[in-house]
Amino acid sequence: MATEQSPTAFDPDGTDLEQYVDDQLFSDSMGTLSDHTARKASLSDPRRYAVLYYLWERKELSRKEIAAAIDDAGFDLTHHLGELIDAGLIARTGAPEDRDGRQTFYRITHIGQQEIASDVQNVTGSRS
Repeated sequence: MATEQSPTAFDPDGTDLEQYVDDQLFSDSMGTLSDHTARKASLSDPRRYAVLYYLWERKELSRKEIAAAIDDAGFDLTHHLGELIDAGLIARTGAPEDRDGRQTFYRITHIGQQEIASDVQNVTGSRS
């Protein structure tokens, strides 16, 4: 169980604000403030967010299934999936045993699950 930290007063002459926030929020984790804001930036596109939510509900999908759900030939799915992968929100996986091994599959990562679960709780007031 994490121990509660009492807030440290920010000293504008001693360190920059970003470093202060990084130290306060991420000192006991493997991530950084930059990692966190990169994840948030990758979710700023509504359809990219929708892809992550869809994966949250279904845990793992083929590229073909994701493309069918979007149903927009102008949407650059490869680019957007790459953004979500780079942010650590989804990962490429091998095909499940009962599926076509020639297809690319994607699964939501633990951090991706946390992002959506937190939003569900904040928006609906319920835990998922």
